Amino acid sequence: MRGARRAGVDACVYLPDSVLSPTIRAFRASGEVLMVPCAREDEGIAIAVGLDLGGRNPVCMMEASGLGYSGLILARAQVQRTPVTILASHTAGGGEPMDYHGATRLLSDGIFNGLGIPFEIATDLDGLEDRMFRAVQTARGQRTCFGLLVPPYVVRRAS
Repeated sequence: MRGARRAGVDACVYLPDSVLSPTIRAFRASGEVLMVPCAREDEGIAIAVGLDLGGRNPVCMMEASGLGYSGLILARAQVQRTPVTILASHTAGGGEPMDYHGATRLLSDGIFNGLGIPFEIATDLDGLEDRMFRAVQTARGQRTCFGLLVPPYVVRRAS
């Protein structure tokens, strides 16, 4: 959360997620960030786009499987150069122990690469703060969406 706050994030749109729940709770507990729950990931990205257009600096948190629902709004955000920073769990990187996340693992790379959205996979908790700062900074500075993918083992260490 510190990296996001350092980058000026003042709003968090989220869909409850088992991996990101501690991060969502930290944002909520801070009292410094507008918290907006949503029902679907595409809805969350659309809300984040609207928050940006309204002058806020949002981050959107979700499970990466929801990126599959979000192709159209992500494409719209890219075309109109509206930055959205997405923090998503379950990745094509190592550390995914459950086979039922197989489809989720395929989605993030496909959606991000297909739409020309830059992304990184976090590999350790110690570097997560700086990665988050750089993700928001890149999205804002380059007027693009940016994905930061977080495998479960990275956040589990903090719990």
